Amino acid sequence: MTALAVFVPLYSGFLGCWALGCAVRGGRLGVGLLGGLLMLELTLLVRAGVEVAGLVGADGGFGRGYAEPAVHLGYVIASVTVLPLVLAVTRRPDDAGARRSDGLVAAVACAAVVVVTIRMATTGRPG
Repeated sequence: MTALAVFVPLYSGFLGCWALGCAVRGGRLGVGLLGGLLMLELTLLVRAGVEVAGLVGADGGFGRGYAEPAVHLGYVIASVTVLPLVLAVTRRPDDAGARRSDGLVAAVACAAVVVVTIRMATTGRPG
């Protein structure tokens, strides 16, 4: 298991707790949390690049050595698309229309990233 496979769920869990705290206290998503989500997305993009390179560069063709290569590729795509969708729905911290539920939406998205990342690790094991 690579360091990214351990770091991403832990960091996403941390950001999820931070976002949940914002939702509970009724505050808006701060610039620090949005910056953290951006860093998480960049980390997910790096991990997706590593995973796709492993899928394509596997000995003997696409997905050799992976338990479920098509499912694994689906999890890779899902891991990269979850956070941009969430950031598209949430408002900027200085926007007057920022909602209290933005923190809850971000927390659920971080939990989804944790689940998808762990599932991606299990489908990436040799079959």
